[in-house]
Amino acid sequence: MLPMGPLTIVTVGVLWLAALWLGWFLLFSAFPSELVSGQTGRAADTVERIYYVGFTLSTLGVGDYKPTSDITRLFTVFASFNGLVIVTLAITYALPLVQGAVHRRKLAFTISLLGKTPLDIVKRATDADNRQSFESTLQTVANDLIQSSEQRLAYPVLDLFYCRHRRYSLGLQVAKLDEALSLLAFGLKPGARLQLNAISDLQEVIKQYLYRVESRVCKLDSETPPVEPSPKYCDGCQLPLLNTKELEENFKCMRNRRMHLLQLVHSERWNWNDVEGRALDDKMR
Repeated sequence: MLPMGPLTIVTVGVLWLAALWLGWFLLFSAFPSELVSGQTGRAADTVERIYYVGFTLSTLGVGDYKPTSDITRLFTVFASFNGLVIVTLAITYALPLVQGAVHRRKLAFTISLLGKTPLDIVKRATDADNRQSFESTLQTVANDLIQSSEQRLAYPVLDLFYCRHRRYSLGLQVAKLDEALSLLAFGLKPGARLQLNAISDLQEVIKQYLYRVESRVCKLDSETPPVEPSPKYCDGCQLPLLNTKELEENFKCMRNRRMHLLQLVHSERWNWNDVEGRALDDKMR
């Protein structure tokens, strides 16, 4: 996983603390003579006020400097509570992010088990012996993707937690799975198409997921993925696929959806060749 997500969490936490520290320092600086040394009674200078604010926010309570007026005593109490609250908030903000990132990796890996390429997934789905387990996996993926979608809505910074390993990259795996579902619904010859509720339900969930992450895409362009799938990893499958012209005609209604999928793949630093399995490298980049 790239360090941008964890780095963002640390940066946000540091900025929160720095802003809080600066704010309370400015408040205490408005009463420079009312914060004194506990031993000599000398008024604290700038560095000593910074130090006082720091140990007050940490609720350490060293006591080598003390307020001498009611207003600065109240400031000290509020600053202590404020420091306790901000630390609690930082922890409660970071934990769901870590859990969400782990959940995304788990979901991506689950999808990867269905097949390396869209055609591999289609092959598994059309195998009568695997039909029941395939439907069960689709239902599991749909439930997990709904959770991931809602987590992303609550914590947009989760978009920064993406992985450069194919099997753990959620955007890449979602695009691969959606392409396979489109082939099952529209890319096979009429007699071979699968009309399963699990497929249509998952397509709707992926549509909702794309809607949730749409705000991270700056602007859609006219580029769309190629329609013809690569048979590279599926030689000898004998899948009853439509020809290229028929595929293009059937896929016209999904142009906007596939544009969003392509942008999602690009946002995680992949390209469509990785979705189709044309790229040979399956290692960390």
